[in-house]
Amino acid sequence: MLLFAIFLFACNNEETTTGTASSDSSGKKETVNLPYSVEKIPDWERGTHDNLSIAMNTLRAFEVNDMNALRQNLADSVVFYANNISFKGTRDSLVNFFRTLRSGIDTMYIRMHDYESVKSKNNGEEWVSLWYTEATTLKGKNIDSTMVMDDIKIVNGKVALIDSKFRKLVKK
Repeated sequence: MLLFAIFLFACNNEETTTGTASSDSSGKKETVNLPYSVEKIPDWERGTHDNLSIAMNTLRAFEVNDMNALRQNLADSVVFYANNISFKGTRDSLVNFFRTLRSGIDTMYIRMHDYESVKSKNNGEEWVSLWYTEATTLKGKNIDSTMVMDDIKIVNGKVALIDSKFRKLVKK
């Protein structure tokens, strides 16, 4: 979602259809007409591997139920969004929330598909996006698989916001 937003923000338009120039691998410029415009064009660049490590280690700590390791990666104040969840509070409150959430899960396995770390040149915001499949066994239930996309905002080397989007995979 973040990369889609970045893609959209990377284009400017004063008409209904946006024309933007980009270069392919040969350096040849091409124009792409887009159906939407944006008011403000952020200038994103590739982010750091340190931020990627922070985001992935936070996810891994949740996967293996290590709340102490998870806590070390969180900012003092944290925001967490998921489908029907909106949390804003202290690091310790979020850890307690995650502890309760994780206590209902017997096993969890994450298979990472893709990731991206970006930084805004304009305002210095740093984000990491993770795309993965999560297989969980809830206590007393069968394995359930979900496709997940997390956008994680990193501030001063700590996770300050987690925006998690997911959909259950249909069993065939």
